[in-house]
Amino acid sequence: MPRPPRLEFSGAVYHVVARGNEQRDVFRNDSDREFYLDRLAHYRDRFRFRLYAYCLMTNHVHLALETGPVFLSRIVLALHGSYAQAFNRRHGRVGHLFQGRYKAFLVQKASYLLALVRYIHENPVKAGLVAEAPNYRWSSDRFYRGARAPDWLDNTGLLQLLGADPGRAARRYQTFMASNRSGAYEEHDPVGRVAQGDEGVARAAREKAPPAERRRTWTVEQIAGVVARKAGLDLEAIRSGKFSPERARARAITGLVARTRCQIPLTRVAVFYRRDQSTLVRDCRRIEADLDRIALDKELDVIVDELDRRGQA
Repeated sequence: MPRPPRLEFSGAVYHVVARGNEQRDVFRNDSDREFYLDRLAHYRDRFRFRLYAYCLMTNHVHLALETGPVFLSRIVLALHGSYAQAFNRRHGRVGHLFQGRYKAFLVQKASYLLALVRYIHENPVKAGLVAEAPNYRWSSDRFYRGARAPDWLDNTGLLQLLGADPGRAARRYQTFMASNRSGAYEEHDPVGRVAQGDEGVARAAREKAPPAERRRTWTVEQIAGVVARKAGLDLEAIRSGKFSPERARARAITGLVARTRCQIPLTRVAVFYRRDQSTLVRDCRRIEADLDRIALDKELDVIVDELDRRGQA
């Protein structure tokens, strides 16, 4: 199954899960954890995102954060890239530290954020590392229970949802952590594997995302459908084994839109059309050679504009 696209925009709230490559440890000692938190604080200030909660396990990390002007992909790349380099130097190792693609679920802030914080803070208990969440040093749980939080942890706003008085809010948080788990965060399947919330959250996220980000949510089938209509061809006929110059061109135009506008690899287009990738690459190159850049861009833009209109309908 293809990996779901990331939906990125300013003000998005995410549950980020990053695991060690081949399930190996990303923290070998407390010095590693201290350095990770130092990097987290540094990039929180640099990229101006809000950090609501964290938990550093042995072979993975949980974060709850809200982006500011910088998208999540850049934040995680900088944070984990700088940490991995230092980890490798410190421990005399080479190669990837984190698994290739971190998980990032959009979270419906009003309804799910507190439940997400509880889920993150309960991880050490579920793993059998401690009997109770506040006993785990490497999570933000204790800062919700009254301990003085570092400047880079944005727990004040969430605590205010539990009470204007800090002491009362901390007590209500403790009650919340100990309460029954009805409506727990993990009991709800992510919508479309990208968002945690009601059925409208992923759709709303796509509307907020910039056009370039929304285009990354298009599928090969959607692109191919618009190309077929523009060419006056039947989509299933284009996918059939019978050759014609018009069908080959339609497949190539689909590939060019997918690759240049949506960051979809030609391998996926070839699979959709039941064609060998080398044949599709050859046809794409032929069109790029036959048309000048202005004419080709204009033709592709017509397809993209139609997809944009259909996406907003």
